[in-house]
Amino acid sequence: MAKEREYDYHDPVLLKECLHFLIVDPKGLYIDGTLGGGGHTAAILEKLEPGGKLISFDKDPDAIAHCEKRFSTQIENGMLQLRNASFDEACSIKENDGKVSGLLLDLGVSSHQLDGSSRGISYRFDSELDMRFGTEGETAKEFLHTASEEELVQVFEEYGEEPYSKKIARRIVENRRASSLSTTTDLKALIAEIVPERFLYKSLSRIFQAIRIRVNTELDILKNTLTEIIPKMESGGRIVVMSYHSLEDRIVKDIFKKYSLKRRPSVTREELYYGNYVAIDPILKTITKTPFLPSKKEIELNKRARSAKLRVAEKV
Repeated sequence: MAKEREYDYHDPVLLKECLHFLIVDPKGLYIDGTLGGGGHTAAILEKLEPGGKLISFDKDPDAIAHCEKRFSTQIENGMLQLRNASFDEACSIKENDGKVSGLLLDLGVSSHQLDGSSRGISYRFDSELDMRFGTEGETAKEFLHTASEEELVQVFEEYGEEPYSKKIARRIVENRRASSLSTTTDLKALIAEIVPERFLYKSLSRIFQAIRIRVNTELDILKNTLTEIIPKMESGGRIVVMSYHSLEDRIVKDIFKKYSLKRRPSVTREELYYGNYVAIDPILKTITKTPFLPSKKEIELNKRARSAKLRVAEKV
């Protein structure tokens, strides 16, 4: 029997670079926040020595089921734990305070989700407007049918940077009064009525991205995780994040910069007068001053790598 085909989940991007930056202690505790098909998880497990441990998260039950089979041996021997949850839940595991050697976040949507026809994440397939990574929370269809025109505009502009945001939002509100907006094909046809054909596919990508980010609260989860994981990291532990669009990269860059600067606490007027400042040492050290990018060769082999940016920070 042929080996189960792994291409349903995209090949890990910048895999060697991720491992180089991430693994500081082969016997340490690591977190893979975006399990997917298990590409990064498999590579991390190969680098760990006895005593090392990995906890991998994914909201998608399909990914968990896939990897329970793939890593049954490592799960049985206690080296790997799989959690069907968002990666921000790693921040709530109190017993890991100060013990995490590395956190890896690959923020790209998996090929399994993009190329599948059941979630409605891609406009290339006709399916219900769901777009959730997991099974809980508001669907894209519910959002589009309940959001105000103003909220739709805000989401399309902020998360998609879409030039036709106002016109598309207005048409959605008008359309839902008369007919149902239930499938990706419905939404695609609506956008095609407004956006000139030469710009259509870029607008489709931006609008579908914006709705997906809103439904899964992706940017809020990213912000909260990067700030709240810091107390869980041991000194010298690494935070490795791979982003695929400017909104994510900007958040990672800003948070790494914020916690890498020397800070000063608020002072009273008397302290200010006497110049009694107390510097507070940085919490993080930025390892990658500029983002690490895939090589031309990797992009040729894996087109999904073309927009990837890798940033790394270390707990001081």
